[in-house]
Amino acid sequence: MPKRIIQQSDTVMAQALTDYQNRDLTTEAIALKHGISTATLTVWAKKAGMELRNRGRKPQSRPTPRQLEIIKLASVYKYDQVGARFGMHKQSIHRIVKRWREWAQPRRAPFDPGDLIVWRGKKFTVLEANHQDGTLMDEHEKIYKNFSWNGGRMPKKVGTNPRYAKLNGSAATA
Repeated sequence: MPKRIIQQSDTVMAQALTDYQNRDLTTEAIALKHGISTATLTVWAKKAGMELRNRGRKPQSRPTPRQLEIIKLASVYKYDQVGARFGMHKQSIHRIVKRWREWAQPRRAPFDPGDLIVWRGKKFTVLEANHQDGTLMDEHEKIYKNFSWNGGRMPKKVGTNPRYAKLNGSAATA
């Protein structure tokens, strides 16, 4: 069976190779634009002595919004807790944090003094906080020392206690 040769005009080849050199379009887009296959385009570039393109997609320059959320939570909570929230393994969380380490925030407390949080249906005011635990006061002014942020359910911030902020001196004076 004779080899099938498709005649391509020199102008199509020249235009395709010019697009290939510019690197504005992907090889797939160039091939589609000129009505040729990606393999043909690569063979033409190789024969013309051009530098071939690398395989795969272009590297990301910044994390996605989901990855940013994961990085933010991983600076506060344990990786397995963040993984459970996103349906991922803790190793995947570590890989994301490691990949985007320049975007990672230093480990800090999840709550600031004066924050109102809800945990298991009860409201608490944060008196002191570090990245592992804190001191809380409930609605009846009972104090809970060394309250761990990473113990099971994650407390939710619902606001700021204005009374505590005034007593603490952090509120703006009028």
